Amino acid sequence: MQHYSNDGHEVRDVIFNDKEVNIYNQFFGDEPTNIVPPLLCAKLWPEFTLFQEFIENEILLRETEVTQIQPLSVNEHYLAHMYIVDCKKIRQYMKYIVKLEINKNKYKCISITQTFLERI
Repeated sequence: MQHYSNDGHEVRDVIFNDKEVNIYNQFFGDEPTNIVPPLLCAKLWPEFTLFQEFIENEILLRETEVTQIQPLSVNEHYLAHMYIVDCKKIRQYMKYIVKLEINKNKYKCISITQTFLERI
């Protein structure tokens, strides 16, 4: 996967292969399909350099918002954009809002915004 970073924004080429989608669907007892389940996109988060700093730290996932505009298909190339939307201190916590958008031909297919808390 290629990736590009630009101060709080990173872009990667992604593809969901049919084998991983079928394994995911089997795990949840769903029928095989060529459509990528929205929550399978969670596997992308650790692949981004922007998210790497959170892997070593203990963070709490506070909120997830998923907006799917178009379904994702298996074996298709997409551009995944990760943004650090906000970072601020709230009492003894740091609050991070991180957004993942997946696009096909400059059209947004899915947007996932997650809010994390880290005790400082």
